[in-house]
Amino acid sequence: MEHYELVPGRGIRRDDTDIFFGMPRKKLRDSLGWKAGGENMWDDEDEYSTPDGNDWLRLRFLDDKLCDIEVLGGNLVHEGIELIATTLPALRVALKKSGMALEKTQWLSEGHDCVDLQIVVASREDAGDVGDEIEWVITSSDFRVE
Repeated sequence: MEHYELVPGRGIRRDDTDIFFGMPRKKLRDSLGWKAGGENMWDDEDEYSTPDGNDWLRLRFLDDKLCDIEVLGGNLVHEGIELIATTLPALRVALKKSGMALEKTQWLSEGHDCVDLQIVVASREDAGDVGDEIEWVITSSDFRVE
């Protein structure tokens, strides 16, 4: 299972691999082992899957520079708080203990903003399915705290 650390406002990190906003697409493809021929709907996105075929990461680019990171599986943590391999109620409790909260999204059309972490989190129910498990976590260079 892929394990990442959220670096709010900058991106995510896997071991010694930074996946930060503004990084060139080619550099990220090389460091993450991107393979052509996926089912990408958009030419500004790269999708990555686990060896067993499960989606785990979608990267979006603007002018070949990373601008959005969508984590679809694995583990994504920030200071000990699991952000994706959990449920929405459990995430709310963990964030509250750290003085943070989830709010109705203002950045996207679905999900919940955590302004402190500069992320949007959606449960399966938010994404049109059934269940309170986290479906995805998105962070973007456009998510700004004012």
